[in-house]
Amino acid sequence: MPADFEFFVGGIEDGIIQILTQRLKAPEGYLKAIDTYGGELDADTLKKFVSELAPRFPLALVAYGDGEDKMMPATAPVFGEPRIWQHSCHFTVLTCDDNARGERKQRRGASDRPGVIKMISDVRDILAGLKFRKEGELLTYDPLKPGGVEYIARLPGLTAYASHFETYWRWTEPDRREPGIPVSDLIFEVEPLNEPASGPGGKTGVVVR
Repeated sequence: MPADFEFFVGGIEDGIIQILTQRLKAPEGYLKAIDTYGGELDADTLKKFVSELAPRFPLALVAYGDGEDKMMPATAPVFGEPRIWQHSCHFTVLTCDDNARGERKQRRGASDRPGVIKMISDVRDILAGLKFRKEGELLTYDPLKPGGVEYIARLPGLTAYASHFETYWRWTEPDRREPGIPVSDLIFEVEPLNEPASGPGGKTGVVVR
């Protein structure tokens, strides 16, 4: 069975967390927590979780960003034969810190904690150029490549930046050369389309339930 989307995303996220934990998490390192993140990367969303996140500062959160698929090779295979796709995407490490002694020290770090600028620097140095493999399957065909740093939030008690890393993987879709699913086995209802009908006499739309 070909590796699926969850296999690649979960594997890369786990790999990033594992290597950052080895290098940066307390007691040897300075991060209190490294975890996955499934919310929006914006100030409004983070603001709602400041009270929840604050006890865990300094903190790093890892998330799959977005991506796009392109068929490889671009020419179509024999009808029904599994196609190979290249999924180009990015992963994000969100670094957050809280320092009550002012914005300058909060961003650049003070003697007793790193600050987000130091965190960004360390994350980029550790992850750039890495490849991950899981159960013999190469997860990152292209070594992780820094894709920029994005300012996310500057709130009372919180500064957050997102460090993006680009890569891609290749996956093979299921084999469709077997006979198709009989239409009588599908559960659907035929309803009129909401949009004005196009063409003489109009058409109905198929709404899958």
